[in-house]
Amino acid sequence: MNPRRYEFRVAGRLSDETRAAFPDMKVVDLPAETLIYGAVIDESQLLGVLALIQNLGLRVVSMNQIPD
Repeated sequence: MNPRRYEFRVAGRLSDETRAAFPDMKVVDLPAETLIYGAVIDESQLLGVLALIQNLGLRVVSMNQIPD
């Protein structure tokens, strides 16, 4: 299966420790939000990223599949 790229926008800025929880993804600060994006291999990994975001206490503003 070919990986698909996703972006997750979360409210606020992430600490260095929280940013490190996403080693395989890019993390970019935006005004009032943080953008986390990268390749997701399958639905299981997608659900894992969403679970990680939730476990870190982050609030998802949006989630989108993005073109390669």
